[in-house]
Amino acid sequence: GVMAVPLARTAQGFEMQFGTNHLGHFALTGRVLPLLLAADAPRVVTVSSMGHRPGRIRWADPNWNSGRYLAWPAYFQSKLANLLFTLELARQAAGAGTDLVAAAAHPGSSATNLVTAGPGSRNAVMRFGGSLADRFFSQSDAMGALPQLFAATMPEVAGNDYYGPDGLMEQRGHPKAVGRTAKASDPAAARRLWALSEELTGVTYPWP
Repeated sequence: GVMAVPLARTAQGFEMQFGTNHLGHFALTGRVLPLLLAADAPRVVTVSSMGHRPGRIRWADPNWNSGRYLAWPAYFQSKLANLLFTLELARQAAGAGTDLVAAAAHPGSSATNLVTAGPGSRNAVMRFGGSLADRFFSQSDAMGALPQLFAATMPEVAGNDYYGPDGLMEQRGHPKAVGRTAKASDPAAARRLWALSEELTGVTYPWP
């Protein structure tokens, strides 16, 4: 994943954050779907973020081909897309009569190099501030991995479940089921994003 990077494009011409954080995962999952469905207990866990909350999908221009590029709104869009993808993948998996579980998780505020090597990393003051925030306010990367590991391994996880830390504002703590915005729970938006993703990537899912 990438976060709030300057405007850049994937090899396919997609805006880097939408392409990396959503379209790449959409295409990969579709390509390996037959292998997933051949497994005893197939599961797909998509990593979203609290950043999905201010997110909105730019339906007319999701790849920022026109207008002023805004790095944070582009990131928020990609994280909202992660939850809409999970919602529709869970619906399609159940509708096809498969055992595939599609769930999502987020790591809260975790001390990784996503901040220090990401937005503002070329600015010494922001690098220093990011390092201080990681040291005093964030949890360890190991703790941040727990919601994803929980979603990937625990037997009680069901389709469209979403996990994050159980602490204040979901910043730190152990895994628990967490909420999401109404925009991230909209089945019509999830179906619309799925159709757009098929159009952009050329990947369709070969359900049995």
